[in-house]
Amino acid sequence: MKVGTDALLLGAWAEVSTSQRIIDGGTGCGIVALMVCQRATHAQIIGVELEPKAVREAKANMARSPWSSRISAIKDSLQSFGTRTEYKGYFDTFLINPPFFHGKPKSSDCARNLARHDDSLPIHVFLDVARDLLNETGSLQLIWPWDRWQELKKAAEARDFSLLRNAEVHGRKDLDPSRVLSHWVKGIPSHESKNEVIWIETGERIKGLPQLSKRYKALLNPYVVSWPGE
Repeated sequence: MKVGTDALLLGAWAEVSTSQRIIDGGTGCGIVALMVCQRATHAQIIGVELEPKAVREAKANMARSPWSSRISAIKDSLQSFGTRTEYKGYFDTFLINPPFFHGKPKSSDCARNLARHDDSLPIHVFLDVARDLLNETGSLQLIWPWDRWQELKKAAEARDFSLLRNAEVHGRKDLDPSRVLSHWVKGIPSHESKNEVIWIETGERIKGLPQLSKRYKALLNPYVVSWPGE
């Protein structure tokens, strides 16, 4: 469970240009935190992760990065971290690629289950933590399965989050959406929510290589040295 498309999309799509204090919930190996740290050039970023091996890997990755003075990983559950009084209302951006498999078959690998299934971090829990940790103008940004989008909207709005923008993510143009990226703010936003559609691939693969969309490549270009086949 190191680097997947969901994490790459969230790390690239998140709006962090004015962020000063960012939390990455369930940081794993630290990929989302590192991606936004590259763009949020003045931000302090904390990654919170419960799984011990992932924490060690995140700390090593962060220490090797050019931004080691601005980024750190803490071993803790989000539920526990959310009770720390020093962080109440502290962050202006809360990012999370949460475990969202619900009622699905599980692996024999406990760490994999922790990263993928929502037993240990149900939707209402991370939304409550985000509400408590964000300041009055803070934003919550996450990636979520399309088939549970209405559930997320209902739960977020019940906690006074307002949708600022979202993106439907399709694997290809001929496929239904599989994920949705969403950006929420506390209170009433300054404008109506904006929606976009992101296709990862434009069509059938050629010689095994994906034909990636311009939008997807534009999002990832700051992190890619060269694209396969180019």
